[in-house]
Amino acid sequence: MIATLRHDEQHQHPNGRGWVAETAYVADSVFVGPHAIVYGRAQLSDAVRIEDTAQVSGHAELSGDVIVCGNRWIDGNFRASTGVYRENPKVQTKSQRLRPAEDDFNNNRTPAQIRKGTKLEFTAQ
Repeated sequence: MIATLRHDEQHQHPNGRGWVAETAYVADSVFVGPHAIVYGRAQLSDAVRIEDTAQVSGHAELSGDVIVCGNRWIDGNFRASTGVYRENPKVQTKSQRLRPAEDDFNNNRTPAQIRKGTKLEFTAQ
């Protein structure tokens, strides 16, 4: 079920039992898996498959032999007629999220000062 929509604004797709907003168009030939959702003004046709916890939204247009699976979220004006879309490019790895700041804030302190939480003294110039 699409949490942001009322029950009368969505339905389960007959091919796969996934949830589809009334504002989206999904052909009967499209497979929408039980944990997948399609919403917005998305248009899906032909042999498209939406599997796993994938989401399709916005003004996306998918046709032909397209598979969207994993945790992939397709939105905006995305268009495709072939391909497998599995990984979400918006998800960062832990090392990307935790990389040091690039603002030079800690560069004037020693690692021991950083661990202790020693603050830098700033003087007006």
